[in-house]
Amino acid sequence: MSCISTYQMPSSDVNRAFKKGYAEKSLKMHQQNNLSYMPRSHDQVLYYLDLGMLNHYAGNYMVSNDLLTKAEFAIEENFTKSLSKHLSSFIFDDRILNYSGEDYEDIYLNVFKALNYYQLNKNEDAMVEIRRVNEKVTLLQDKYKKLGRQLSRSNEAKVLKKKMDLPDLHFHNSALAAYISELFYVADQNYDSARIEIDRIYDAFAYQPKIYNFKIPREIAILRWCIQKTSTEICLKPSSTAKFSILAFCGQPPIKSAKTYWVITRKNQIIIAGNKSGSNRIDMIPWKGIQPGHYLKFSIPYMKQRDDRIAKIEGVIGKQRFALKKLENMSNVAIEAFNQKKSLIYLKTFIRAVWKSIAAAEVKQSIDEKYKEKNKNKEKNRKRRKDKEKPKKISFGAFIMAEFKKSMVDGIIEALEQPDLRTSSFFPARAYMGEVLIQPGLYPVKIIYCDQAGKRLKEKNLGKQKVVSTGLNLLHSSFFDK
Repeated sequence: MSCISTYQMPSSDVNRAFKKGYAEKSLKMHQQNNLSYMPRSHDQVLYYLDLGMLNHYAGNYMVSNDLLTKAEFAIEENFTKSLSKHLSSFIFDDRILNYSGEDYEDIYLNVFKALNYYQLNKNEDAMVEIRRVNEKVTLLQDKYKKLGRQLSRSNEAKVLKKKMDLPDLHFHNSALAAYISELFYVADQNYDSARIEIDRIYDAFAYQPKIYNFKIPREIAILRWCIQKTSTEICLKPSSTAKFSILAFCGQPPIKSAKTYWVITRKNQIIIAGNKSGSNRIDMIPWKGIQPGHYLKFSIPYMKQRDDRIAKIEGVIGKQRFALKKLENMSNVAIEAFNQKKSLIYLKTFIRAVWKSIAAAEVKQSIDEKYKEKNKNKEKNRKRRKDKEKPKKISFGAFIMAEFKKSMVDGIIEALEQPDLRTSSFFPARAYMGEVLIQPGLYPVKIIYCDQAGKRLKEKNLGKQKVVSTGLNLLHSSFFDK
């Protein structure tokens, strides 16, 4: 059987089944579509991430962790290699680079590995994964600085007098990771560490308003107030009742789209603008000798959130009904992290597009010169032969051929200047949390997903769940809107 050379992204049938909540069906279809695919460096991260997340939703927790671990190793390896290979994409676009994942994918895969380990009764391994989240978030600010310095020192950037200035990062602490960590610490009766995690959740909302542009969950605010007014053990130590917690994930991750720009040549000038007419000018570079009238289109990727109808989530355990509160907007994190890399992408694409435009202008000027020289030689030959036929000053066929060659130059250059829109497909957009105190026992549990008007979009019956007096009672669920 021959191997498929590239990873087949999820088909419309796979996505349709997934959005309706049929995780196992979508997994089987997606596996079938990639039955002959052999993972390779260029796109194996996408393969491992998509299959890893689908297996998580299908309840195949060990398989999911194996795939997500492979994705994590491949992300690190590809990014390390990219530090030396990024300059090669001054010639071709970023699609030639091995996909090294978006930062939010690299961060949140550890959250789902932690939840997988919890389902496998390996709480210590789950805590290792949460610590990995915190480590990655801490290192995020410095991740692209080395690459930025490398690009700024390149000859291509120096000639154009361009360097990269990274924007400030507004994400330093994940409330979702801290909340999961707090639950594990309480279950392990490590109340002081749990208090620290509660403070981290509070700080995430207090000092990262761009990411957490919604209210902190009431349960967290009350718990922190209780600890401040009384003591940690009084607020966190189990009483006669048990705490039952739910994490619910919903929505689909942001998608990448492309914004188009133009490189336009004027006499002794190169202009970067948002339109071919030259309006919405972004930059201008003096360039002695450049001829006017040359145009090159290029595109920069950006991330945007996807709409969905899910606005309210309710949990029901036994006869108790309670509202879940938004804990983390993972799409906000994805876009904020991508904007760090976007500065790098813009600088590199800008430099590449300008140099390609200069090269294209020189090639097309050479074509024009050859065309004029050819007509000039024809005229000389006619005069030597004393041809009485009135000459055609312009050979229309030669003119068309010259213009065709110039259009081919533009077509080839633009084909080599396309944005990299790769991203995985099955991470959620938001995380909600809910808690309720209840007597230990066996209870039927369901989660209800509603739209803004309260209309039910999905009711997931999760069967009977055992609630214990000590230990962790955590249930997680997901729905992505049909």
